[in-house]
Amino acid sequence: HHVFFNNRGFHNHLNHHLLAVFALGAPVKRLQDIFDLHKGMQRPSYSLESDVEITADNLTDYISDERHYPNFIKFFQGELEAAGEGWKTAACNYFMDPRVFPLGMSGIFHPLIQLGYGLEFESKAITATALAQACVHSSSFKSMFSRDTVADMNPDSSGSGLSLMQILDRIRKDPLAVSMEFNPVPYNNSSITDSAEKLATKYSKYWSVPATKDAIDAKYQELLSVAALMYGSLTRPGHKLLLHFVVMHCLTSAYFLPIILDCLPVERQAEILKAHCAAVLDAFAVHGSPEFFVTPEVSTVDTHLAVSGSTGDANNQWLDVFADSIASNDIHVVKVIRSLWRGSLLSAFPVRHASGDDYELPPPINWLYLARITVDTITANNFRDMDEQVKEGKRFWTFGMLGHDEFWKSYPKE
Repeated sequence: HHVFFNNRGFHNHLNHHLLAVFALGAPVKRLQDIFDLHKGMQRPSYSLESDVEITADNLTDYISDERHYPNFIKFFQGELEAAGEGWKTAACNYFMDPRVFPLGMSGIFHPLIQLGYGLEFESKAITATALAQACVHSSSFKSMFSRDTVADMNPDSSGSGLSLMQILDRIRKDPLAVSMEFNPVPYNNSSITDSAEKLATKYSKYWSVPATKDAIDAKYQELLSVAALMYGSLTRPGHKLLLHFVVMHCLTSAYFLPIILDCLPVERQAEILKAHCAAVLDAFAVHGSPEFFVTPEVSTVDTHLAVSGSTGDANNQWLDVFADSIASNDIHVVKVIRSLWRGSLLSAFPVRHASGDDYELPPPINWLYLARITVDTITANNFRDMDEQVKEGKRFWTFGMLGHDEFWKSYPKE
Protein backbone atom coordinates (compact mmCIF):
# COMPACT_ATOMS: atom_id res chain seq x y z
CA HIS A 1 0.00 0.00 0.00
CA HIS A 2 0.97 3.62 -0.49
CA VAL A 3 2.05 5.91 2.34
CA PHE A 4 -0.98 8.18 1.76
CA PHE A 5 -4.46 6.69 1.54
CA ASN A 6 -5.86 9.59 -0.52
CA ASN A 7 -4.69 12.42 -2.77
CA ARG A 8 -4.78 14.94 0.11
CA GLY A 9 -1.76 13.47 1.86
CA PHE A 10 -3.68 11.66 4.64
CA HIS A 11 -1.42 9.02 6.15
CA ASN A 12 -1.79 5.27 6.02
CA HIS A 13 -2.33 4.23 9.67
CA LEU A 14 -2.60 0.48 9.16
CA ASN A 15 0.72 -0.37 10.86
CA HIS A 16 0.09 2.15 13.66
CA HIS A 17 -3.31 0.74 14.53
CA LEU A 18 -2.33 -2.92 14.30
CA LEU A 19 0.84 -2.63 16.34
CA ALA A 20 -0.72 -0.44 19.02
CA VAL A 21 -3.60 -2.85 19.70
CA PHE A 22 -1.21 -5.82 19.47
CA ALA A 23 0.96 -4.22 22.17
CA LEU A 24 -2.07 -3.91 24.46
CA GLY A 25 -3.08 -7.54 24.00
CA ALA A 26 -5.61 -7.60 21.13
CA PRO A 27 -6.71 -11.12 20.11
CA VAL A 28 -6.01 -12.48 16.64
CA LYS A 29 -9.56 -11.90 15.41
CA ARG A 30 -9.41 -8.20 16.34
CA LEU A 31 -6.08 -7.85 14.55
CA GLN A 32 -7.60 -9.38 11.41
CA ASP A 33 -10.68 -7.15 11.66
CA ILE A 34 -8.51 -4.03 11.90
CA PHE A 35 -6.41 -5.13 8.94
CA ASP A 36 -9.53 -5.72 6.85
CA LEU A 37 -11.00 -2.33 7.80
CA HIS A 38 -7.84 -0.48 6.79
CA LYS A 39 -7.22 -2.53 3.66
CA GLY A 40 -10.40 -1.28 2.06
CA MET A 41 -9.38 2.39 2.25
CA GLN A 42 -5.76 2.18 1.06
CA ARG A 43 -4.29 3.26 -2.26
CA PRO A 44 -1.95 0.89 -4.07
CA SER A 45 1.67 1.95 -3.98
CA TYR A 46 3.40 3.33 -7.04
CA SER A 47 5.53 0.88 -8.99
CA LEU A 48 9.28 0.78 -8.49
CA GLU A 49 10.88 2.96 -11.16
CA SER A 50 13.60 0.88 -12.81
CA ASP A 51 15.36 3.93 -14.22
CA VAL A 52 15.63 5.66 -10.82
CA GLU A 53 18.52 4.74 -8.53
CA ILE A 54 18.45 6.69 -5.28
CA THR A 55 21.76 6.99 -3.44
CA ALA A 56 23.01 8.89 -0.42
CA ASP A 57 24.49 11.46 -2.79
CA ASN A 58 21.47 12.12 -5.06
CA LEU A 59 18.72 11.77 -2.45
CA THR A 60 17.67 15.42 -2.75
CA ASP A 61 17.02 15.00 -6.49
CA TYR A 62 13.94 12.90 -5.70
CA ILE A 63 12.77 14.35 -2.42
CA SER A 64 9.15 15.50 -1.79
CA ASP A 65 7.77 13.47 -4.71
CA GLU A 66 5.52 10.62 -3.63
CA ARG A 67 5.99 8.78 -6.93
CA HIS A 68 9.46 7.82 -5.68
CA TYR A 69 8.20 6.24 -2.45
CA PRO A 70 9.02 2.63 -3.52
CA ASN A 71 12.49 3.66 -4.65
CA PHE A 72 13.15 5.38 -1.35
CA ILE A 73 12.05 2.22 0.48
CA LYS A 74 14.48 0.16 -1.61
CA PHE A 75 17.31 2.60 -0.88
CA PHE A 76 16.73 2.71 2.87
CA GLN A 77 16.28 -1.07 3.12
CA GLY A 78 19.73 -1.43 1.58
CA GLU A 79 21.22 1.13 3.94
CA LEU A 80 19.75 -0.52 7.03
CA GLU A 81 20.92 -3.96 5.95
CA ALA A 82 24.41 -2.61 5.31
CA ALA A 83 24.50 -1.09 8.81
CA GLY A 84 24.24 -4.54 10.43
CA GLU A 85 23.63 -4.42 14.18
CA GLY A 86 23.83 -0.63 14.08
CA TRP A 87 20.78 -0.30 11.84
CA LYS A 88 18.72 1.61 14.42
CA THR A 89 21.39 4.27 14.84
CA ALA A 90 21.80 4.46 11.06
CA ALA A 91 18.05 5.00 10.71
CA CYS A 92 17.98 7.80 13.28
CA ASN A 93 21.00 9.44 11.69
CA TYR A 94 19.23 9.45 8.34
CA PHE A 95 16.09 10.84 9.94
CA MET A 96 18.13 13.69 11.42
CA ASP A 97 20.09 14.31 8.22
CA PRO A 98 19.57 18.02 7.41
CA ARG A 99 18.14 17.05 4.01
CA VAL A 100 15.49 14.81 5.61
CA PHE A 101 14.85 16.29 9.05
CA PRO A 102 12.56 19.19 8.02
CA LEU A 103 10.37 16.68 6.17
CA GLY A 104 10.51 14.09 8.96
CA MET A 105 9.19 16.66 11.44
CA SER A 106 6.36 17.59 9.06
CA GLY A 107 2.96 16.02 8.49
CA ILE A 108 1.86 16.39 12.14
CA PHE A 109 4.73 14.12 13.29
CA HIS A 110 3.70 11.12 11.16
CA PRO A 111 7.16 10.21 9.81
CA LEU A 112 8.54 10.38 13.36
CA ILE A 113 5.70 8.19 14.61
CA GLN A 114 6.32 5.63 11.86
CA LEU A 115 10.02 5.65 12.72
CA GLY A 116 9.13 5.01 16.36
CA TYR A 117 7.02 1.99 15.44
CA GLY A 118 9.81 0.53 13.32
CA LEU A 119 12.35 0.87 16.12
CA GLU A 120 10.00 -0.27 18.88
CA PHE A 121 8.99 -3.43 17.05
CA GLU A 122 12.49 -4.16 15.70
CA SER A 123 11.30 -3.93 12.09
CA LYS A 124 13.74 -2.77 9.44
CA ALA A 125 10.91 -2.89 6.90
CA ILE A 126 8.71 -0.44 8.84
CA THR A 127 11.73 1.73 9.61
CA ALA A 128 12.61 1.92 5.92
CA THR A 129 9.04 3.01 5.13
CA ALA A 130 9.32 5.70 7.82
CA LEU A 131 12.41 7.20 6.23
CA ALA A 132 10.82 6.89 2.78
CA GLN A 133 7.68 8.55 4.13
CA ALA A 134 9.74 11.47 5.41
CA CYS A 135 11.44 11.86 2.05
CA VAL A 136 8.20 12.09 0.06
CA HIS A 137 6.68 14.71 2.36
CA SER A 138 6.57 18.39 1.63
CA SER A 139 7.91 20.48 4.48
CA SER A 140 5.35 21.96 6.86
CA PHE A 141 7.88 24.59 7.90
CA LYS A 142 9.86 27.30 6.13
CA SER A 143 13.11 27.08 8.06
CA MET A 144 12.47 25.85 11.60
CA PHE A 145 14.27 22.55 11.08
CA SER A 146 16.99 23.71 8.73
CA ARG A 147 20.59 23.00 9.74
CA ASP A 148 21.21 26.59 10.88
CA THR A 149 17.96 26.93 12.83
CA VAL A 150 18.39 23.60 14.61
CA ALA A 151 21.91 24.64 15.64
CA ASP A 152 20.56 27.99 16.83
CA MET A 153 17.96 26.24 19.01
CA ASN A 154 20.81 24.91 21.14
CA PRO A 155 23.03 27.97 21.77
CA ASP A 156 23.90 27.09 25.37
CA SER A 157 22.08 24.31 27.13
CA SER A 158 24.03 24.37 30.36
CA GLY A 159 21.61 26.63 32.28
CA SER A 160 18.09 25.91 33.49
CA GLY A 161 16.34 28.28 31.07
CA LEU A 162 12.57 28.61 31.20
CA SER A 163 10.11 25.80 31.78
CA LEU A 164 7.61 24.84 29.10
CA MET A 165 4.76 26.22 31.22
CA GLN A 166 6.57 29.57 31.38
CA ILE A 167 7.32 29.48 27.65
CA LEU A 168 3.67 28.83 26.77
CA ASP A 169 2.66 31.81 28.88
CA ARG A 170 5.22 34.03 27.14
CA ILE A 171 3.92 32.94 23.74
CA ARG A 172 0.35 33.81 24.77
CA LYS A 173 1.49 37.32 25.66
CA ASP A 174 3.75 37.86 22.67
CA PRO A 175 2.44 40.67 20.38
CA LEU A 176 2.82 38.38 17.37
CA ALA A 177 0.53 35.79 18.97
CA VAL A 178 -1.94 38.39 20.24
CA SER A 179 -2.26 39.92 16.76
CA MET A 180 -3.15 36.64 15.02
CA GLU A 181 -6.58 36.86 13.44
CA PHE A 182 -9.03 33.99 13.68
CA ASN A 183 -9.24 31.48 10.86
CA PRO A 184 -11.41 28.34 11.08
CA VAL A 185 -8.71 26.40 9.21
CA PRO A 186 -5.47 28.00 10.48
CA TYR A 187 -3.10 25.75 8.52
CA ASN A 188 -4.57 27.17 5.31
CA ASN A 189 -3.50 30.69 6.26
CA SER A 190 0.19 31.41 5.57
CA SER A 191 0.17 34.47 7.82
CA ILE A 192 -0.84 32.29 10.78
CA THR A 193 1.59 29.47 10.01
CA ASP A 194 4.48 31.88 9.40
CA SER A 195 3.80 33.68 12.68
CA ALA A 196 3.49 30.40 14.59
CA GLU A 197 6.80 29.18 13.21
CA LYS A 198 8.52 32.42 14.23
CA LEU A 199 7.12 32.10 17.75
CA ALA A 200 8.12 28.45 18.05
CA THR A 201 11.63 29.13 16.78
CA LYS A 202 12.06 32.11 19.10
CA TYR A 203 10.83 30.49 22.29
CA SER A 204 12.18 26.96 21.87
CA LYS A 205 15.63 28.45 22.50
CA TYR A 206 14.59 29.21 26.09
CA TRP A 207 13.98 25.53 26.89
CA SER A 208 17.42 24.39 27.93
CA VAL A 209 18.23 20.70 27.51
CA PRO A 210 21.66 19.84 28.92
CA ALA A 211 23.26 16.87 27.17
CA THR A 212 23.29 14.51 30.16
CA LYS A 213 21.18 11.41 30.75
CA ASP A 214 19.51 12.74 33.91
CA ALA A 215 18.64 16.03 32.22
CA ILE A 216 17.28 14.28 29.12
CA ASP A 217 15.08 12.04 31.27
CA ALA A 218 13.74 14.98 33.29
CA LYS A 219 13.12 17.14 30.24
CA TYR A 220 11.33 14.30 28.47
CA GLN A 221 8.99 13.82 31.43
CA GLU A 222 8.32 17.56 31.42
CA LEU A 223 7.56 17.56 27.68
CA LEU A 224 5.24 14.54 27.88
CA SER A 225 3.43 16.00 30.89
CA VAL A 226 2.88 19.37 29.21
CA ALA A 227 1.61 17.65 26.04
CA ALA A 228 -0.84 15.64 28.16
CA LEU A 229 -1.92 18.70 30.13
CA MET A 230 -2.55 20.59 26.90
CA TYR A 231 -4.47 17.63 25.51
CA GLY A 232 -6.81 17.42 28.51
CA SER A 233 -7.20 21.09 29.44
CA LEU A 234 -8.39 23.00 26.38
CA THR A 235 -12.14 22.99 27.06
CA ARG A 236 -13.45 26.35 28.20
CA PRO A 237 -15.79 26.19 31.22
CA GLY A 238 -19.44 25.73 30.27
CA HIS A 239 -18.66 23.99 26.99
CA LYS A 240 -18.78 20.38 25.92
CA LEU A 241 -15.51 18.50 26.44
CA LEU A 242 -13.22 18.62 23.43
CA LEU A 243 -10.07 16.73 22.49
CA HIS A 244 -8.06 18.43 19.76
CA PHE A 245 -6.78 16.49 16.75
CA VAL A 246 -3.41 18.22 16.29
CA VAL A 247 -2.66 18.46 20.03
CA MET A 248 -3.43 14.75 20.24
CA HIS A 249 -0.58 14.12 17.78
CA CYS A 250 1.79 16.11 19.99
CA LEU A 251 1.00 13.53 22.67
CA THR A 252 1.06 10.36 20.57
CA SER A 253 4.36 11.30 18.91
CA ALA A 254 5.94 11.98 22.31
CA TYR A 255 5.43 8.30 23.20
CA PHE A 256 8.17 7.35 20.74
CA LEU A 257 10.83 9.83 21.82
CA PRO A 258 12.48 7.52 24.43
CA ILE A 259 12.67 4.77 21.79
CA ILE A 260 14.42 7.11 19.37
CA LEU A 261 16.60 8.62 22.11
CA ASP A 262 17.98 5.17 22.95
CA CYS A 263 19.47 4.97 19.45
CA LEU A 264 21.36 8.28 19.64
CA PRO A 265 24.33 9.72 21.53
CA VAL A 266 23.31 12.09 24.29
CA GLU A 267 24.14 15.25 22.29
CA ARG A 268 21.76 14.23 19.53
CA GLN A 269 19.16 13.21 22.09
CA ALA A 270 19.04 16.81 23.27
CA GLU A 271 18.71 17.96 19.66
CA ILE A 272 15.67 15.83 18.78
CA LEU A 273 14.02 16.54 22.14
CA LYS A 274 14.31 20.26 21.46
CA ALA A 275 13.06 19.78 17.90
CA HIS A 276 9.96 17.97 19.13
CA CYS A 277 9.40 20.74 21.65
CA ALA A 278 9.60 23.33 18.84
CA ALA A 279 6.99 21.45 16.81
CA VAL A 280 4.69 21.30 19.85
CA LEU A 281 5.11 25.05 20.38
CA ASP A 282 4.30 25.59 16.71
CA ALA A 283 1.06 23.57 17.01
CA PHE A 284 0.17 25.52 20.14
CA ALA A 285 0.73 28.89 18.42
CA VAL A 286 -1.07 27.93 15.19
CA HIS A 287 -4.22 27.24 17.18
CA GLY A 288 -4.27 30.61 18.88
CA SER A 289 -2.05 29.91 21.94
CA PRO A 290 -5.01 28.71 24.03
CA GLU A 291 -5.30 29.03 27.78
CA PHE A 292 -5.40 25.83 29.83
CA PHE A 293 -8.45 25.17 31.98
CA VAL A 294 -7.13 22.55 34.34
CA THR A 295 -9.96 20.81 36.17
CA PRO A 296 -9.48 19.07 39.54
CA GLU A 297 -10.00 15.74 37.78
CA VAL A 298 -7.08 16.35 35.42
CA SER A 299 -4.65 17.53 38.10
CA THR A 300 -5.50 14.99 40.79
CA VAL A 301 -2.58 12.72 41.55
CA ASP A 302 -2.93 9.50 39.57
CA THR A 303 -3.65 6.85 42.19
CA HIS A 304 -4.10 4.12 39.57
CA LEU A 305 -0.60 4.02 38.17
CA ALA A 306 0.04 1.74 35.23
CA VAL A 307 2.34 -0.37 37.42
CA SER A 308 -0.14 -0.75 40.29
CA GLY A 309 -1.08 -4.24 39.24
CA SER A 310 0.01 -7.02 36.96
CA THR A 311 -1.91 -7.93 33.81
CA GLY A 312 -3.76 -10.42 35.97
CA ASP A 313 -4.90 -7.86 38.53
CA ALA A 314 -8.66 -7.32 38.14
CA ASN A 315 -8.40 -4.08 40.13
CA ASN A 316 -6.07 -2.46 37.63
CA GLN A 317 -8.41 0.02 35.94
CA TRP A 318 -5.98 0.48 33.05
CA LEU A 319 -7.00 -2.95 31.79
CA ASP A 320 -10.56 -1.72 31.17
CA VAL A 321 -9.18 1.28 29.26
CA PHE A 322 -6.90 -0.99 27.23
CA ALA A 323 -9.87 -3.18 26.30
CA ASP A 324 -11.99 -0.19 25.25
CA SER A 325 -9.16 1.25 23.14
CA ILE A 326 -8.61 -2.09 21.42
CA ALA A 327 -12.34 -2.19 20.56
CA SER A 328 -12.39 1.40 19.26
CA ASN A 329 -12.62 1.91 15.52
CA ASP A 330 -11.01 5.31 15.77
CA ILE A 331 -7.47 4.91 14.48
CA HIS A 332 -5.90 7.25 17.06
CA VAL A 333 -7.53 6.36 20.37
CA VAL A 334 -5.32 3.38 21.13
CA LYS A 335 -2.20 5.45 20.37
CA VAL A 336 -3.33 8.10 22.87
CA ILE A 337 -3.87 5.42 25.51
CA ARG A 338 -0.35 4.09 25.05
CA SER A 339 1.08 7.60 25.46
CA LEU A 340 -0.92 8.22 28.62
CA TRP A 341 0.04 4.80 29.95
CA ARG A 342 3.70 5.75 29.47
CA GLY A 343 3.04 8.94 31.43
CA SER A 344 1.53 6.92 34.27
CA LEU A 345 4.59 4.67 34.34
CA LEU A 346 6.89 7.68 34.50
CA SER A 347 4.81 9.19 37.31
CA ALA A 348 5.46 6.05 39.31
CA PHE A 349 9.22 6.54 38.88
CA PRO A 350 9.72 10.31 38.56
CA VAL A 351 13.12 11.77 37.70
CA ARG A 352 14.28 14.59 39.97
CA HIS A 353 14.35 17.91 38.08
CA ALA A 354 17.58 19.79 38.69
CA SER A 355 16.13 23.26 37.98
CA GLY A 356 15.50 25.86 40.68
CA ASP A 357 12.36 26.72 42.60
CA ASP A 358 11.31 29.33 40.03
CA TYR A 359 11.16 26.70 37.28
CA GLU A 360 7.41 26.08 36.85
CA LEU A 361 6.65 22.43 36.22
CA PRO A 362 3.18 21.22 35.19
CA PRO A 363 0.87 20.05 37.99
CA PRO A 364 0.44 16.34 38.76
CA ILE A 365 -1.60 14.63 36.07
CA ASN A 366 -4.22 11.94 36.43
CA TRP A 367 -3.16 9.89 33.43
CA LEU A 368 -5.88 7.31 33.93
CA TYR A 369 -8.56 10.03 33.95
CA LEU A 370 -7.29 11.39 30.62
CA ALA A 371 -7.28 7.88 29.21
CA ARG A 372 -10.82 7.25 30.42
CA ILE A 373 -12.22 10.45 28.91
CA THR A 374 -10.49 9.59 25.62
CA VAL A 375 -12.21 6.24 25.16
CA ASP A 376 -15.51 7.65 26.45
CA THR A 377 -15.47 10.79 24.29
CA ILE A 378 -14.10 9.66 20.92
CA THR A 379 -16.84 7.29 19.82
CA ALA A 380 -16.87 7.88 16.04
CA ASN A 381 -15.73 5.18 13.63
CA ASN A 382 -13.07 6.11 11.05
CA PHE A 383 -14.45 3.50 8.67
CA ARG A 384 -18.00 4.87 8.42
CA ASP A 385 -19.46 8.05 6.97
CA MET A 386 -18.68 10.79 9.47
CA ASP A 387 -21.73 12.97 8.74
CA GLU A 388 -24.08 10.10 9.52
CA GLN A 389 -22.28 9.44 12.78
CA VAL A 390 -22.51 13.07 13.85
CA LYS A 391 -26.28 12.86 13.37
CA GLU A 392 -26.23 9.79 15.62
CA GLY A 393 -24.44 11.77 18.33
CA LYS A 394 -21.03 10.17 17.86
CA ARG A 395 -18.04 12.29 18.86
CA PHE A 396 -14.81 12.85 16.92
CA TRP A 397 -11.65 14.90 17.41
CA THR A 398 -12.02 18.68 17.33
CA PHE A 399 -10.21 20.88 14.83
CA GLY A 400 -9.78 24.65 14.82
CA MET A 401 -8.19 27.74 16.33
CA LEU A 402 -9.54 27.28 19.82
CA GLY A 403 -7.36 29.99 21.37
CA HIS A 404 -9.74 32.58 19.89
CA ASP A 405 -13.09 33.63 21.29
CA GLU A 406 -14.55 33.28 17.79
CA PHE A 407 -14.06 29.50 17.90
CA TRP A 408 -16.18 29.16 21.04
CA LYS A 409 -19.15 31.10 19.65
CA SER A 410 -20.08 28.08 17.57
CA TYR A 411 -18.77 25.31 19.82
CA PRO A 412 -21.52 23.48 21.76
CA LYS A 413 -22.32 24.30 25.36
CA GLU A 414 -22.64 21.56 27.95
